[in-house]
Amino acid sequence: MTASYRKIDYRIRPAKHVERLMMVEALRRLRFGRLEDYHYIGLGSVYFADFALFHRALGIRRMTSIEQAEHDKSRFSSNLPYANIKMAWGSTSEVLPQLDLSSRAIVWLDYDGALDRSMLDDLRTVASKVATGSVLALSVQCQPPRQDLSAPRNSVNALARKLGTDRIAPEWSDEDLAGWGSARVARKILENELTKILQQRNGALQRGQRFQAEQIFNFHYNDGANMLTVGWIIFDEGQQPIFNSCNFDGLDFVRSSEEEFKIEIPKLTSIELKRLSTQLPLEDGAQIQTGPIPISDAANFVKIYRFFPNVAFVDI
Repeated sequence: MTASYRKIDYRIRPAKHVERLMMVEALRRLRFGRLEDYHYIGLGSVYFADFALFHRALGIRRMTSIEQAEHDKSRFSSNLPYANIKMAWGSTSEVLPQLDLSSRAIVWLDYDGALDRSMLDDLRTVASKVATGSVLALSVQCQPPRQDLSAPRNSVNALARKLGTDRIAPEWSDEDLAGWGSARVARKILENELTKILQQRNGALQRGQRFQAEQIFNFHYNDGANMLTVGWIIFDEGQQPIFNSCNFDGLDFVRSSEEEFKIEIPKLTSIELKRLSTQLPLEDGAQIQTGPIPISDAANFVKIYRFFPNVAFVDI
């Protein structure tokens, strides 16, 4: 099977780019410890786009990229953007149990496939031992079913066989997987799994020391496939005031529940972008003047304009 980095240039996926910048904006608000002391753990691919951004924007020095394409080690090594990125070779299920998570970490398991048991196992590995004040995020593909909802691999029964019947709510039907429903179901499965893991972890802990998770990310976007990114801050109960001081609610893209923030990239000309940008940010109650620009495109731009990708291709 061809590695995903051979098929996708992760640097120029516009919605993904917006998502990364929004994550940086939120992570800057962490107050549990110095950001520079966090350990970033991710799946860098050969492009290391998130690693380069997180190092530049957040000052994180300790970084580990997990990669199983050991046959291509030389290519990965030659593309490392900074000397502080350590490669950990093997699958996530092999590498994550070996990592030291005793200090605060930002762990972004940015998968390119659909949710499966191995990803839930990875969630368990990290959530069961990550330090208080850490961030855990997962991205999974959530393609909608085909028109024929009875097709075995698109049914709730197929999902139950894939993930386990105990993870499937009895009220879910095949229709719940249509459109972005697959992403909503996947988020709920991940949330339920995390809740169970933390309950088990808290079994031997006293009140005030028990761990809890507060969701801050629930992104939906499509750069060729429907994708979900969900992320939480994991901390002990005694640090609730610290979490509150982060003021994540002050960011309009932060989501603490099943309501998603959908990243949609409007298709606008450079002139149209300039026309809209010169009116932003909007004053309270003001309406943007769109002229001939489609209202839906203008509205999407207003939501993400500070993170909007400006990409130009040049010959080198």
